[in-house]
Amino acid sequence: PRLHPDDQGEVLVRVDRATPAGEPLLSALVTAADHAMHPLYRHVAFSLDRPVPLSDAELRAEWAMDVLRLHHAWRYR
Repeated sequence: PRLHPDDQGEVLVRVDRATPAGEPLLSALVTAADHAMHPLYRHVAFSLDRPVPLSDAELRAEWAMDVLRLHHAWRYR
């Protein structure tokens, strides 16, 4: 069963609530069906008081960097 978007946002925020401010959000690894940034990524970052770029292009670039940082950090754990 699919979660309602409000519930999806709540789950993603809870997952990242303990993520330290200098680290990328784990929810960056949750993607849309086309493997693009999840539509709620902006909401999650905003809800956690993270700086959120106004432009969609800047947000996608920041998200892509977070994904790369997470892959690099977890590769050898």
